[in-house]
Amino acid sequence: MELQARILVCLMVLFCAIAASDVVRAGSIGFCYGRNADNLPAPQVVAQLLQKEGITKVRIYDYNTSVIQAFAGTNIEVIITIPNEELSNFQTEAPADQWVNNFVAPLYQSVRITVISVGVEVPILHPDSAALVLPAMQNVHTGLTKANLSDQIKVSTAHSMAILKTSFPPSSSTFNDSLATTFVGPILDFLKATGSFYMVNAYPYHAYMSESDSIALDYALFDPKDVVVDPNTNLSYHGLLMAQVDAVYFAMEAMGHGELSVMVSETGWPRAGDADEAVANVQNAATYNNNLLRLVLNNTGTPHRTGNPLDAYIFSIFDEDKKPGKSSEQHWGVFDTTGNTFYYLDLTDADQGNGSSPQSFNGTGSTWCVANPSASNQSLQVGLNYACGKGNADCGPIQRGQPCFIPDSYVNHASYAYNSYYQRSGDNPAACDFGGTAIITSENPSYGSCVFPADSVGYLASINGKSSSWRIIPCNIMGRCLFLLTFLLSML
Repeated sequence: MELQARILVCLMVLFCAIAASDVVRAGSIGFCYGRNADNLPAPQVVAQLLQKEGITKVRIYDYNTSVIQAFAGTNIEVIITIPNEELSNFQTEAPADQWVNNFVAPLYQSVRITVISVGVEVPILHPDSAALVLPAMQNVHTGLTKANLSDQIKVSTAHSMAILKTSFPPSSSTFNDSLATTFVGPILDFLKATGSFYMVNAYPYHAYMSESDSIALDYALFDPKDVVVDPNTNLSYHGLLMAQVDAVYFAMEAMGHGELSVMVSETGWPRAGDADEAVANVQNAATYNNNLLRLVLNNTGTPHRTGNPLDAYIFSIFDEDKKPGKSSEQHWGVFDTTGNTFYYLDLTDADQGNGSSPQSFNGTGSTWCVANPSASNQSLQVGLNYACGKGNADCGPIQRGQPCFIPDSYVNHASYAYNSYYQRSGDNPAACDFGGTAIITSENPSYGSCVFPADSVGYLASINGKSSSWRIIPCNIMGRCLFLLTFLLSML
């Protein structure tokens, strides 16, 4: 018996090691904390909000001490930034060493600073300062090395997609000729030498707005009617962001750096805009960010790098009313200043890791299960029999004389029965199948006096204690492992 128990323990240890390695490789979602606004909550309140919602990564655009200290003891990973206008202060080792010793090292004792971004989109926003980026990166890294922090804190710089000469097809992507040798190449060499990664700010919204004649909106939102195929590789793309990320991968490979990984340091979709920005709306913002969450947290990777789960940062936590430019620039926020979201974010599928396909969202979180119009009457009858029988669906409203009997069709009756079963199953996507005859929709199928019920899952919690549907951690694998190990050890 003792030998059997020891064998079981060994097997469990092996299982837990494999499970743990899978968790480490998982993609992750963070949020960008832009603060160009005059009505934002205090940083301590923001930190509490992120903790309450299970958000474990945040990116800020400077190194403001009071903001960073708000995350002390929270276990939230923080990306800090050396602003473009300060790059000239880091051109020699001495000031960089002083900054690391006097600022970074003391904060690191209580705050999980993981990345220092040296500038943001410098060649595009401040081309005259492009030559300052690499020396600043090198000096900051040297300072971290002297402080024994270079293994814990990586140094990188955030790039715009505009740094690419071409991005489609992804396999033909290259960096701009004027930057490839003088700017990009040396930075890629530095990232490889220091074990860091490439940061890219990728916005399908901006790509669509500038090329709406050649980019389909549903493709930009991860929900295309037709996939886009790279003619050189035959790789299929179901979302523009994934094609953008692969374009970066191919461009780096063309320069001999296929070993580097890519972090999407900014992405998102605005929820409002000017009259000529009609696609900046709540429904599209909800669709884009929900589908992004599914793809990242289900470890989908990209078509070219399926083995590389993606890390992505959604822009932004809040709206920024002081940002210049078009109205959309001020409306990228997901949360309002009280801690509620402007639209629903559904992490249920990502939690379960069931790989459900992207879909459209209406911004409220309500979904319905209806019959597929192309299904045969015979197969719909089978589904009806199950839903109204063993499925315990409420099929009273589709009986003769009741509000949902007309139209008297298999599709209509099956839709109501399917939806009843689906809603009673807690909106579980697995409950909307019925042999492939059912589909999930965000369009309310109710008509006249026939009301299809919907369990609209509540908005994300605010810090005043409302229930939350935000769950970043897919499952507590290690917790289950420890429980099983404890149980087995008790048998020895």
